Amino acid sequence: MASPDVELDLDALKRNLKPGFTYRSALALVFASLVIMPVQLYLMLVSGANIAAAAVYITVILFTEISVLTGSPMTKQEIYIVYMLAGLAASNPVFIAFVQRKYLVTSPFSWSFIDPYTGKPLPEVIPSWYVPPYNAPSTSIRSFFHPDWALPMALSTLQYGVLFIIAEIALAMMMAQYAIEVERLPFPLANVDAQMIITLTERPKERMTVFAISAFITGIYALLLYGVPILMFGIYGIPMQLIPFPWIDLTTGYFGVEKIMPGAAYGIATDALAWAIGFILPLDLLACQFISSIAVWVFGSWLALTVFGSSFPEWVEEWKRGMSLQLVVQRATLRVWVYPQVGVTLALAVLTIALRYRNIVNAFKMMLRPPPSLRQSGYFSFSKLLLMYLGATSLSVVVFHMIVPDFPVWIAAIFSIGGSLLLALANTRTLGEAGATLPPTLPNFLWYGTVLAIGYPKVDALLFTPLIAGTASPTWVQNIKTAYLTETRPLDFFKAYIVAVILYHIFSIIYVSFMWAIAPIPSSVYPATTIYWPIEVINQGMFLTRQITSRMDLIFSSMGLFIVLGVASHFLNKLGIPLNMVGLATGTFTWPPFATAALLGGIIGRYALTRYLGKEWWRRNRAVVVAGVAVGEGLVVGVTSAFTMMSKATWLLPY
Repeated sequence: MASPDVELDLDALKRNLKPGFTYRSALALVFASLVIMPVQLYLMLVSGANIAAAAVYITVILFTEISVLTGSPMTKQEIYIVYMLAGLAASNPVFIAFVQRKYLVTSPFSWSFIDPYTGKPLPEVIPSWYVPPYNAPSTSIRSFFHPDWALPMALSTLQYGVLFIIAEIALAMMMAQYAIEVERLPFPLANVDAQMIITLTERPKERMTVFAISAFITGIYALLLYGVPILMFGIYGIPMQLIPFPWIDLTTGYFGVEKIMPGAAYGIATDALAWAIGFILPLDLLACQFISSIAVWVFGSWLALTVFGSSFPEWVEEWKRGMSLQLVVQRATLRVWVYPQVGVTLALAVLTIALRYRNIVNAFKMMLRPPPSLRQSGYFSFSKLLLMYLGATSLSVVVFHMIVPDFPVWIAAIFSIGGSLLLALANTRTLGEAGATLPPTLPNFLWYGTVLAIGYPKVDALLFTPLIAGTASPTWVQNIKTAYLTETRPLDFFKAYIVAVILYHIFSIIYVSFMWAIAPIPSSVYPATTIYWPIEVINQGMFLTRQITSRMDLIFSSMGLFIVLGVASHFLNKLGIPLNMVGLATGTFTWPPFATAALLGGIIGRYALTRYLGKEWWRRNRAVVVAGVAVGEGLVVGVTSAFTMMSKATWLLPY
C-alpha cells in the first residue's frame, strides 16, 4: 500500500476491493451500542462529556487485539467498518432528545416565553405531534411506552431517520463520483483514517513504531490535559486544570484582547490534535483559514460592537467585559455571524457550480455511463440515485405540508430539493480540501430566517421542517475515499451504517428509558442536565418566540462579497498567487484557537519537522503521526472516563 502522500491509482485499488461488513465487524458494532452507549449516555447526563472518539479507538483496538490473540486477525476491511461506525453506534442515544422535548413543555423557563402570535405561554402552543402536551396523561410517568408518544416518535423517525438516510445515501454516491472520481479532491483526513487502519492491521515495522511513539507521547500529554481533570472531578468532585483546556483564553484577563478590542475573541487551542491537523493540510489553506478567522472573530466582532453597533443592537446589549472566549463566540455567532455564514455557504456552492461546472457535467456523464472500475465500487445507477433523492426530499415536503398546512409548500420544496444539493456541494468541497465541514446548524438558521422573512406567524414551522440533507453525505464521501485506500467495498459502509442506526435506536430507547426511570431528567442525579438543559430551553424559547431577528440582508451581502473574493482567488491562483477560497470559507466558521493551532502546526511540520526528520520521511509518515496523536488522546479520555464511571457504579444504591 502506498503512502497517502503519494499519488494513488484509485482504479488499481478498486480492482482489489473486498468486503468489510462481516459477522465480526457487526459484532463490534453490537458491542459499541450494548457496552459503550450506556457509558456515553451517563457521562453526557452527568458531566456533558462526549466520548465518541474514545469509543472508536477502544472498540477498534479491543477487537483488533482479540482477533490477533485468537489466531484469526481481523482484516483491514473489517477494521475499516468498525473504525467508521463504532462511534456512531456508541454515541447516539437519540431518544434523549424526546426527554428534552418533554422538558421544553414542562420547564418553568418555557412558561416565561410568550408566543407573539397567540399571546399564550410557549408550552400551550407547542403541537402534540412534536411532544405530548404539558397536561397530557404521559406527563405524570417517565416512560416512552404510552400512546401520547406514538405520533412524535413516528414523525421524527420518518422525516429525520428514514427519509434523511435515503436522501443522504443518494447524495453521498453522487458527490463521491464527482469529488473522488472526477475532481480528485484530496480529502486529507481520509488518509489519516486509512493509515490508522492499515497500521493496526498490517503492522509494518516503521509505521507501527511511528504510530506507537506518537500515541505514547500524546497519551502522556493528554493525561495531564484531560485525564487528571476527568479523574479528579469525576471521582472526588474537585475541579482541576493542570493545563488550560480546550484553549488558553486570551479574550479576557490580564492579557485579554478585550482591553484594546472589546467584542473580539482570541485564544490558542491546547488540544494536541488541533495542532496535528496542520501537519496534513496545505499551508496556503491554513494561512487563509487563519486570516479569515481573525478577520471575523477578532476584527469583525470588535467592529460590529463599536463602529457598526447600531446595526447589531442585540450584540451591543449582550456583550459584557469579562466574558469568556466561548461565551463571546457563542453570542457573536447568534447576534452577528450566523447569517453571514449562511451567505458564505451559499456563495461557496454557487462558486463550485460556476467554476467547476465542467467537472460536474463530466461526473453526471460518468454516472450515466459508468466505466467498469466504477461499477466495481457498487454505486447505484444514476436513475436509482435520482429516484432516491427526489423521492425522499419530495415525500418529506409532503409530510411537512400535512403537518404544517398553512406554510407555502413551494418554499419548502426549494429548501429540501434544491437546498440539499447546494449544501452537499459546498460541504463536500470544504471537507475534500480543508478537512472540515460547515456547521450543521446553518440550514436551520437559513430556514428560520426565511420563516421570519415571509411573515409566517405560527410556531409549527419552526418545530418541524422539511428534510434538508447535505450535512452527512460529505463525511460519507470522505469515508468512501478511506474505503478505497483500505481496499474496502464502499457499499459495505452503507450496509453497516444502516445496521448501526438500527442498533443505536434499539439500545437508545432501552438505556434512556432506564436512566429516566431511575430519576427525573433533569435532576441533581444528572448534574449536567441541570446546567445545560435550561440554557438550551432559553435559547430555543428565544427562537420560537421570534426574539432572534431575521437578517436576510446579511445573507445576501456576505454572499455577494464572498463570490467576489472567490472569483478573485480563482484568477489570482492562475497568476501563481495562493489565495485559497476554501480556506477563506472555513475560516469564517473556525474559532481562532483552532485556526491558530492548525496554522502553527502546519508551520512546525513544514519547516521544523521536515528539516529535522527529513522531507521524504515526513511526507511518508505524517499521516501516521496524526493517527497516533488521535489514538493516544482518545484512549486516555476513554480509559479515564471508564474509571470515573466505575467509581460511580454504586452511588445510587440505597445503602
